[in-house]
Amino acid sequence: MTKDYAKKRKTARKSNKRSSRQSQPSRKPMSPILIFVGGVLLTLFAVFLWVLVKKPEIIKEVLPAKEDNQTVKTQDKPQEVKAEEPSSEPTFTYHETLTNKEIKVDGTQAVQTSSNTTYIMQCGAFRKSEDAESLKAEMAFIGFQANVEEKDGWYRVRLGPYSTKRAAESDRHKLQDNNYQDCRIW
Repeated sequence: MTKDYAKKRKTARKSNKRSSRQSQPSRKPMSPILIFVGGVLLTLFAVFLWVLVKKPEIIKEVLPAKEDNQTVKTQDKPQEVKAEEPSSEPTFTYHETLTNKEIKVDGTQAVQTSSNTTYIMQCGAFRKSEDAESLKAEMAFIGFQANVEEKDGWYRVRLGPYSTKRAAESDRHKLQDNNYQDCRIW
């Protein structure tokens, strides 16, 4: 039995085509401290660029020494004194305008939305009148008074008319809470 075992091991070694683990170069993992420091530096650089692009006046406040050196150099040379020009930046008095503004409103006039639009909600259309009457009865148990109208061989179960779409939507949401999902507003 030992000879058979030795033969099997030799054939198994020959058929093994995988490369050994030692031939692959080993990579050392990066230090977590190095990763942290790199992340902090990258974040600081990104913040600096953002400030440089979005808020250049902050950079001028932080680095006033450079401006002082430039003004000293220009003062050494004689220049003509110019009268102050009005600044090109507009001055906004938005807060003052709003606090000093008075608006007079006529309180006697009421706003009326007199629209002739009425809304109908249809919850089903059936070929048989018995099916339409059954849906009408189910809606009556919930608290809605539906109408069954016949047109072109179809029996339609409808609610309404509603004067506003908001009222129709409110009833539709109540029906959806009771598992009547197919109601449409026209």
